[in-house]
Amino acid sequence: MNMMAAEVRHYETPDKSNLAIVVFDKTDGDFGYIILGRDARKIFRCLEVGNRFYASADEAEEALREAIKPYEADGISEYPQGDEVKPILDIFAPVVADDKQHDYFKVLSSNEMRSAARNLIQEVAYSFVDVDGNYIEQFQTTGFDQRLWELFLYVLFHKEGFEFDHTKPAPDFSLSRFGMPVFVEAVTVGQNPDFDVPADTAAQIAELSQNYMPIKFGSPLFSKLNRKNKYWDLPHVAGHPFVLAIHDYHGLATSDTPGSMTWSRAGLVNYLYGVRDDVIIEGETVRPRMIVSKYGLEPAIKITTEHTYGDKTIPSRFFGLPDAENVSAVLFSNGATVTTFGRMGKIAGLGEHDVKMLRMGMWVSDEMGTTQPFATDVDSDDYDEAWGDTVTMFHNPWAKNPVPDELFPNISHAILDPMTNQVRYRFTPKHVLTSMTTVIVPTNDETKDD
Repeated sequence: MNMMAAEVRHYETPDKSNLAIVVFDKTDGDFGYIILGRDARKIFRCLEVGNRFYASADEAEEALREAIKPYEADGISEYPQGDEVKPILDIFAPVVADDKQHDYFKVLSSNEMRSAARNLIQEVAYSFVDVDGNYIEQFQTTGFDQRLWELFLYVLFHKEGFEFDHTKPAPDFSLSRFGMPVFVEAVTVGQNPDFDVPADTAAQIAELSQNYMPIKFGSPLFSKLNRKNKYWDLPHVAGHPFVLAIHDYHGLATSDTPGSMTWSRAGLVNYLYGVRDDVIIEGETVRPRMIVSKYGLEPAIKITTEHTYGDKTIPSRFFGLPDAENVSAVLFSNGATVTTFGRMGKIAGLGEHDVKMLRMGMWVSDEMGTTQPFATDVDSDDYDEAWGDTVTMFHNPWAKNPVPDELFPNISHAILDPMTNQVRYRFTPKHVLTSMTTVIVPTNDETKDD
């Protein structure tokens, strides 16, 4: 539908049993409407398409308001379509004992501060296809982070306009857009108490980004690269772009230190391309060495060949490793969190009205890569957020099957220039580098924040 029409206005009935949209026909330049209701699996599906088109969105809206009245009055919450064969994916119905449930799952499933996230995740899960058959169990237990990342990617790819092929068990996502296939395997950076260290100063972050974080990212990426049954050798994958999608969940935020996902991306760039900004660390101050190039004033680059932290040493430049030419790109985000689902759920009207969310962080403000801080109220009229705001695709300059940028128009892109060893970025407007969200709930004239 995204190729033929654009959604311009959205509506819902008071009980949320029906949704409707006004659409703009890109070919003919006129407007129409579509009314949706839940099927037996609780997935919103088409009930009615307007039988005529209109010269303006206002005219289409007026016709929609009349057309939706019978659905508002029929008292029906489900409209079976007759083809629902798979059971409802009720992601919050407990399938394991309380003592085996992940702590984050427990909070997400019961805390009023997380109602917007909980409701949105459930809505997404209704249409998610559980190919392996163990999604719910893992989401509720030890695989919470990995499964949340997969759910985020599912929404992202849907928003990018991809078609899904659920007939193949691997990789995690078999996608196509404009008839062009691309395959994605999801992976996460997990915790290792015997190795992990926190960081709470710029100097510590700079130090850990040079060796510690490349090793943290390198472990899961290298494991996928050296998998016995190579993804790129699978008949349906061979000859097409193959992407590894990675998210860092290893360092939890505390009252004293930020979570690792707020600062770890520099370590990924270092590991993938074998280059990093040459920085000067003086006490707690960190500043880059600068040089003049044909592009203007730029940070000086330092080439890295290996990373050592503690008793571990790994080679750098992942994209230059044997077989890595079969990995077309590495897709990265630090935003696949419960808090992100909470903000997006609140925007969609799925949360409690008295729950406030205040977001602050750093984003890229222009095409030159200038960064600036931001602070905003998620309830403000001008607040806007897209699923691709935190996502960057790091392209492999030596890939056998490169990923065309146009397949992913709503995320940021980066690639190494092998001649200069500079990483060149193409950012989306207001690409978010890092952010934190304070959630405030009034309770007995007091507030709770997170």
